[in-house]
Amino acid sequence: MWIAVVALAAIVVGAMVWWFRRDPAGRAAGAASTTVEADMDLGIPAEVEPAFMEGLRAYPLRVSGRRGVLTTYEPPRLISLHLLADAFAVRGDAALHDPQGTVVALIAHLGAVERPGVLHLREDWLDGEVDGMDRAAFAEAVREAVSGECPWSAEPAIGALQVTVREANTMMLDLARVLELYREAREKQPEAAAGELLREVAPRLIAAGGPGLTWTKPPTQADLRVVLGSTPEPA
Repeated sequence: MWIAVVALAAIVVGAMVWWFRRDPAGRAAGAASTTVEADMDLGIPAEVEPAFMEGLRAYPLRVSGRRGVLTTYEPPRLISLHLLADAFAVRGDAALHDPQGTVVALIAHLGAVERPGVLHLREDWLDGEVDGMDRAAFAEAVREAVSGECPWSAEPAIGALQVTVREANTMMLDLARVLELYREAREKQPEAAAGELLREVAPRLIAAGGPGLTWTKPPTQADLRVVLGSTPEPA
């Protein structure tokens, strides 16, 4: 049976490689172009980085170099560029000879399973409103509960929130799972203000380390203090 599973995985990766290698004119309308900031420090050998960047730029993915996060939309995923770059460097000469195919195969492989540096999202995470908040308003409310003055970005359509801590590490939050905790807290505290509930549930999710949360790099205690506002208790 495991042979069939491996074969199926190979078919999926092959299909993704074919899809992304099609002529750009054949790609879905509105696909985001890939942009990578030149000053992004990925921590990989200098001789490998140009090939990695070439592989990234070849595909209709949205990449935030400053925040170190790659966003895919079909399916919706957030993937740490540091994780992806490390995996690319491990491929050695094979990656240098085929950077585009290597990047696509790695995105398919790493994105298939939620893990540290990979966050799975849901497009249908909120239909309508919750406590008068639509997707954008809920994302903003969560941001206010956790980010302080940190740089941030949100994509309400796929339920993603990113908060960059000290311009060195980015926390990635799945708003669908924040919403689940919020609704549970609302049942217990029907009179509480929305901001009060979010300041309770979002830090709890962050301190627990997920599910529903990951970072572009393993967070330090200092990183956690920035988003939690105090010294986190050991897990």
